[in-house]
Amino acid sequence: MNKISPEHYRQGSIEVWDFIVDQQLGYLEGNIVKYITRAGKKDSERKIDDLLKAQAYIHKLVINEIDATISTRPDVSGCSVPPSDGTKSRELFPEWHEDPN
Repeated sequence: MNKISPEHYRQGSIEVWDFIVDQQLGYLEGNIVKYITRAGKKDSERKIDDLLKAQAYIHKLVINEIDATISTRPDVSGCSVPPSDGTKSRELFPEWHEDPN
C-alpha cells in the first residue's frame, strides 16, 4: 500500500487532492469531497463511516454559512424532505446523526 498516494484516493483520472487544490476548496469543502470520493473504497472503513464524516463536515459548513450571513439562525424546523422509500418525511437539517453501531 502506498501511504503517500493510497488507492482509495486514486479512483478517477486525477487524485482527489489535485481536484481540491485546482478548485481552491477550503478545509471543510475539501474534506467533504475527500470523504464522499473515498466512501466505500477504503478497506478499513465501511461506506457509512465516510458518509457520516462527510455529513459532519457539511453540517459544520452549513452552520458556518448561516452564522456568516445572518445574526440569528432561521427556523428550519418546518423544512423537510420526503424519503425515497415513501415513509414519513425527515427533517432537512437534523441537528446531528449518530451512527447507531
